[in-house]
Amino acid sequence: MNLDPYIDRYLEELRQKGAISSRAVEEAFRRVKRHRFLNGWYRLLPSKGDIRIWEWVEYDPEAPTSESLVAIYSDQPLVVQVEGVAPTSSTSQPSLVARMLELLELRPGMRVLEIGTGTGYNTALLCELVGDSNLVWTIEVQPHVAEDAQAALAREGYRRVHVVVGDGFYGVHEGVPFDRIEATVGCSDISSHWLNQLAPGGSMLIPLQHGHWHPLVLVTHHPEDPRQAKGRVVDWSGFMPIQGVLAWANPWQALLSGGPGKLFWRRPLPEGLPPMEERDHPLGNRAHLAFQFFLALVARELWVDSCGYGLVEPGAKAVVEITPHGIEGRCPPGGSRACERLYERLLEALERWERLGRPAPEDYELHFAPKSRLPEPPENPERTWLIERIQYWEVVRLP
Repeated sequence: MNLDPYIDRYLEELRQKGAISSRAVEEAFRRVKRHRFLNGWYRLLPSKGDIRIWEWVEYDPEAPTSESLVAIYSDQPLVVQVEGVAPTSSTSQPSLVARMLELLELRPGMRVLEIGTGTGYNTALLCELVGDSNLVWTIEVQPHVAEDAQAALAREGYRRVHVVVGDGFYGVHEGVPFDRIEATVGCSDISSHWLNQLAPGGSMLIPLQHGHWHPLVLVTHHPEDPRQAKGRVVDWSGFMPIQGVLAWANPWQALLSGGPGKLFWRRPLPEGLPPMEERDHPLGNRAHLAFQFFLALVARELWVDSCGYGLVEPGAKAVVEITPHGIEGRCPPGGSRACERLYERLLEALERWERLGRPAPEDYELHFAPKSRLPEPPENPERTWLIERIQYWEVVRLP
């Protein structure tokens, strides 16, 4: 079957979305065939209530149908493993894969460590960009996933890539130092092992848990202390959470059994926030993305669902969230006071964000210091926030 029409459309879509901006990344995407790294995938069926139902899609990479190639060579993630109702492995959304590769600024001869092998598709792209599969190490916590990926990589000619089974937290001691480290899972923290294995002048690209999403954080050694790191947000993402040592009960997670109550009231958005584009919710609108990032700095009781984002009071089963229709308060009978409290907190956070100049995620400076020592009190508490992670204190500061 002639793949050119499918791949041409695929690359054009990624170029139009701004995901591919360099000739090197485009050529890597053209050479690595995504359909060769799949043996099928799961699709989510329409379901009633909160129960997710996944259906396995049969697929033969040796004899792909036109229908399957249309699905594979499109900008959508494909889930390849499910445990219960939760996806545990996938081939990521291609536009996200491409943006991350562009941000890594890979060059021939670089040594790379990938945290989270998955199907091996991203691993093969890394091999193409550094020019030698022997320069790429990838670590996968699920043995059978690693085995399948290694077989696919070998079948496609990447026989010298180093596929390691283990907890990504520890990185890989063989092959150090690495010029680049890329995590393709949502991380609760950076790892001291990654920092130790990073070459001087190297960088790590980490989807770092912040609220209910994973901003892509570019991390380098701190110039004054290699045990510390500095970073900045360079893009946005959503990933499956990492397993192993860095698995983490998200401190922003607010469990609300049975879901929020019925709609109690609806109020217009304050002037500081534009209407939310429903089709782009919530990441397509820069103002809402910026405020959502800030909200996670000043509050832990966050709420995010398919309607919008906001604050929750689990004990009262009350939610106040920003939606395409305005600000909505949801609570059971008798929960109106809780809704009003949340509404006032949301407005206070919005007023503070506006007072600070409506900062975007990329405006903050990030500093990671080992938890063995508490960071010194900030000079300007109004513009500094402290997040306690597993190994590090993260100091978030507006310059």
